[in-house]
Amino acid sequence: MKGKTYKTALYIRLSREDGDNMESESIKNQRDLLQMFLEQTEEKLLFVEEYVDDGYTGSNFNRPAWQKLLTDIDSGKINTIITKDLSRMGRDYISMGEYIERIFPERGIRYIALNDDIDTLYETPGLEFLQFKLMFNDYYLKDTSKKIRKIVKAKKEKGQFLGWKAVYGYKKDPNDKHKIIVDEEVRPIIERMFNLVIDGKSPRQIANTFSDEHIPTPSVYANLNRGMKSTAYELWCPRTIEEMLTNETYIGNLTQGRRRKLNYKSKKEIRTPKEEWIITENTHEAIIDKKVFNTVQDLLKKNKNKPTGNNIQLLSGFMVCKECGHAIGINKSSDGKRKYCCCTYYISHSKYGLCTPHSCNYDKLENAILEEIKKMCTEYLDSSTFKDKVDEAKKKNDIKVKLQKEINMLDRKVSSRLSYIDKIYEDKLKGDIDIEMFNRLTIKYKEEIEQWKSKKSEVELELNNIDKEDTNKEKEETLKKINEYLSFEKPSRNLLVNLIDKILISEDKTVEIHYKFKLA
Repeated sequence: MKGKTYKTALYIRLSREDGDNMESESIKNQRDLLQMFLEQTEEKLLFVEEYVDDGYTGSNFNRPAWQKLLTDIDSGKINTIITKDLSRMGRDYISMGEYIERIFPERGIRYIALNDDIDTLYETPGLEFLQFKLMFNDYYLKDTSKKIRKIVKAKKEKGQFLGWKAVYGYKKDPNDKHKIIVDEEVRPIIERMFNLVIDGKSPRQIANTFSDEHIPTPSVYANLNRGMKSTAYELWCPRTIEEMLTNETYIGNLTQGRRRKLNYKSKKEIRTPKEEWIITENTHEAIIDKKVFNTVQDLLKKNKNKPTGNNIQLLSGFMVCKECGHAIGINKSSDGKRKYCCCTYYISHSKYGLCTPHSCNYDKLENAILEEIKKMCTEYLDSSTFKDKVDEAKKKNDIKVKLQKEINMLDRKVSSRLSYIDKIYEDKLKGDIDIEMFNRLTIKYKEEIEQWKSKKSEVELELNNIDKEDTNKEKEETLKKINEYLSFEKPSRNLLVNLIDKILISEDKTVEIHYKFKLA
């Protein structure tokens, strides 16, 4: 074997996952080490070519230089591969084992990892610990990925934009890559999209309208080239419209983390639940007013799974069965002349006797409900400020929720620091830290606790003032006598969605209207 000439490839890889080791793992350092080995070895290692993947992860083998190396192996150009260590070839435990223990032997390929003392031609000591080394490299990859995710999450929570491309309607600030600014060319399209929902259009209808008018989709506008372009590439998708309509980025709240990679080894992205999104408020200029945005959210919920044509009924999506909690649907009689309401849960499970029909004439029900709303408005609200007061009540409720969340967060911080004090006290008793370190940390943590408690008192005072203000205003409103009558011939769903939360229909046909604000 010593007389055999080995056609040798030097493989070099570097990626961001190497972190603090970037300098020691640099392309130059790897190259110098490998070339020095070739010069000093007594074996006939004939250098053929160098293969470099600069900036590619070791979690998979989808790298251009590595793929070229495999092609050259198949053609017989290469039969020996040398790397600085195992991690330079790759970090994926399963794939690395497959290459070293099956693919390379089957193809007659000799593999040498210098710093790990591995040479598949001989029984080198490193081969005895191969599995442990591979597992450690895989663990390093996983651990590094975890640390990077934590850093990225922390930056996102601070309001730093970390995407490679801003959401449609915005673009990266040329003066600060971590901020976004409004794309004025697209602003009118975003505003029109939200206004169309207010006018009663569904995401599918909006998508069809934009497609018919040949408005460039976000992918076309950004000139993205994602694989083969289908015939629908330039058509708007209802799912895209709906995602944009629910994105708080358009009201100035940076929304990130809507998608994530499946795991640290896969490039596939999956949608994350809304509760896992990272939303930072007031980070950039808003395109859509918050009142409009909130109204659209309510309309989208009410219109969910409703007909996409122009015949959607005024109360569709508002009515709920009081007995089972499912939606009350609106159907037409067999001759098409009459509309009637019926519990959807009863319809789908009628043979099991679950719930009851709750059947009633829709037109009569709609008229009765509208009359009840008129009566309520006459008794409690001034028609000239009716909608403004509804919006004001909703806004105040949002502020109260935000303040309560801040109080809860401060409580968690205080609790966390108290736990730290207990922990460092145990460390002092064990001798893990000295008395000087213990005193310094204790003072620091207690100062933070006092600051947070003080802040909590301020927030609680602000919350109490809002409650007190609301109570006083409610008392004032109940004493007012309304001189004008709120009149609407046919109210819009936009008006109703700002006023009504839900309408409960009982088995005995009793109707309960739940408003979005407290009646006096």
